[in-house]
Amino acid sequence: MSLEHVDDYPEIPVSLASTRTMLKTGAWRSVRPVLTERTAPCTTGCPAGLGVPAYLDDITAGRLDRAFLSLTARNPFPRITGRVCPHLCEDGCNLPIRTGDAAVSIRSIERWLGDQTADVAHPQPNPPTGKHVAVVGSGPAGLSAAYYLRRSGHEVTVYERRAEAGGVLRYGIPDYRLPAPIVASEVARLRNMGIDIRTGVALGADVTLADLEATHAAVFIATGAWQERPLEIDGAELLESGLAFLESVNQGEARVPGPHCAVIGAGNTAMDVARVLRRLGADVTVLYRRTAAEMPAIREEYEEALGDGVTFEWLTNPTAIDKNPAGLTVTVETMRLGEPDESGRRRPIPTGETRDVRFDGVFAATGETADLSPFPPFMQTRAGNLDVRPDGATRDPLVFVGGDLATGPATVIDAIVAGRRAARAIDHQLGFDARWPMDELSEPVAAAETNPTYITRRARTDSPPVATVDPFDEETRTLTTGEVLGEIERCMSCGHCNACRTCFVFCPDGAITWDEGPVIDHEFCKGCGICVVECPGHAMILINEREVSHA
Repeated sequence: MSLEHVDDYPEIPVSLASTRTMLKTGAWRSVRPVLTERTAPCTTGCPAGLGVPAYLDDITAGRLDRAFLSLTARNPFPRITGRVCPHLCEDGCNLPIRTGDAAVSIRSIERWLGDQTADVAHPQPNPPTGKHVAVVGSGPAGLSAAYYLRRSGHEVTVYERRAEAGGVLRYGIPDYRLPAPIVASEVARLRNMGIDIRTGVALGADVTLADLEATHAAVFIATGAWQERPLEIDGAELLESGLAFLESVNQGEARVPGPHCAVIGAGNTAMDVARVLRRLGADVTVLYRRTAAEMPAIREEYEEALGDGVTFEWLTNPTAIDKNPAGLTVTVETMRLGEPDESGRRRPIPTGETRDVRFDGVFAATGETADLSPFPPFMQTRAGNLDVRPDGATRDPLVFVGGDLATGPATVIDAIVAGRRAARAIDHQLGFDARWPMDELSEPVAAAETNPTYITRRARTDSPPVATVDPFDEETRTLTTGEVLGEIERCMSCGHCNACRTCFVFCPDGAITWDEGPVIDHEFCKGCGICVVECPGHAMILINEREVSHA
């Protein structure tokens, strides 16, 4: 309900004499309202556990430095995740449940905050610990671990095998999604913290695990998953690697084998390969042995590929490839879906029905695996994987592992969280875990507890597409400040007081005053609970007076 009609009320005389001194109604109270900080569902939906309502409140109040500190306590790279994160936080938003409106565009706001604070230095590290930690791999997991280890006060050296730091951020994600200069600026900001980043150093070739253990107090390894999973079909040697193609494109060496190309697989890498080929002028068909419902790619990336004109052939499994003067002939078999397999997806079953399709080039993007050759056998399982605990610890007490190397291909935010988690575990092992206060999350605010009556109702504002001449220019733009502030107005600020003053306005006893937040005069608050009911994000709760007296 809008309050604008109040402005149309006629002027009436009001006595300024206080009636509160006549009767202290606080004595009637059996329950009292208490301001509290609760967990928003967007926070629990975020793999990093970002306190979204708190930093949105800081943005609205113009406290960008504080918003940046709040966000980077859990995610050092908002400029990056604001562009490539699958925004799971938005899936938890109470707004669609409560009003039917679209979720708050949290990722777009995060991107804006990252761009606005691009020149803000990271916090000064804690006092030196005298410990030196090695980080191998400069992808999102490695850079995240380096950031938190350095903040803790350790000396940190990052070893990267390529010519530039960034890992998948630099070499695996196309520029139109994540421009290389943004990655470079984030790396430079880490160097300004005192992190030593050495490129052209490969684990196993230029330095061994034993070398690093001999000169460092701990080693965190996050070398990613860069080996293409082999596709065991006749003529597999004629396939081109999707990962190698993306890496070459990101180094300015784009080459298209011809006007008609196919991509085998339907994961995120396959979507990137297909979209890049389209941008380079090829007609592209994705061949996948299951259906769209089972594809591992993030739904948004699939929809963007469709928007680019990529064609998808479902229940289509390549069984052989042959080279001929006209190009490549791919024999494909039609599949049908059976019962779910160990992944939970319905298993593709051959039908025996085959046909031939011609392409100029075929790219394999059926999944990636990690190179485990630098690791001794005792650190591996019988299945040939690394034996890694959730915090990244391995059977070697000095070695921690994280990111895609430990889990297989995952999202950038998952890798960032893995780096932070391992940094905390290393700090614990080195005796500095007191610098990592635990922050337990409470039960999230349920949609039924919120009150959307007083929030702004308008259409969602997301990062809009931009028209460019260069197909590899960034495909969307950052929101303007006005757009961001307008989008934040849609947020109910679940569990966090954002100083909306609704409680102050509706208190019938005038028992709430304001001093950077609500101040409740318990001599006159009779515990009616109106403030709790009217609070948009349910940042106030009622507690029994007996609990207060017993406390």
